[in-house]
Amino acid sequence: MRSRSERGAAAERRVARYLRRAGYRILAKNWRCRTGELDLVVARGPLLVFVEVRSVSTAFLGTPTETVSGPKQARVGRAAEAWLRAHPRDIQWVRFDVVGVRWRGERVSIDHIENAFCPDWAY
Repeated sequence: MRSRSERGAAAERRVARYLRRAGYRILAKNWRCRTGELDLVVARGPLLVFVEVRSVSTAFLGTPTETVSGPKQARVGRAAEAWLRAHPRDIQWVRFDVVGVRWRGERVSIDHIENAFCPDWAY
């Protein structure tokens, strides 16, 4: 069995491939700043999406998307704010998605939740 970090990296690669097939352009992977990390930053037309990737290998903790707590959402929101300052561009819409990956051996199921959360600054 893979280590947790190996499963996480593999999940991010699978989600990037899934999003590319859905017509998104990958702008950044594992972008880090002082306030946190963004798993994926993707765009499709005038839409910019910050994607939090979560993976689990057991049902004990619930679905992967249920593991994005309020504090985690706040960290992602702060990192997204930093990304927007560092990468000025003409953006019409910003969205925060969570993509859950559930491992069943080497097989996976992907659950994409659009508009999964919205940081306070985005209101």
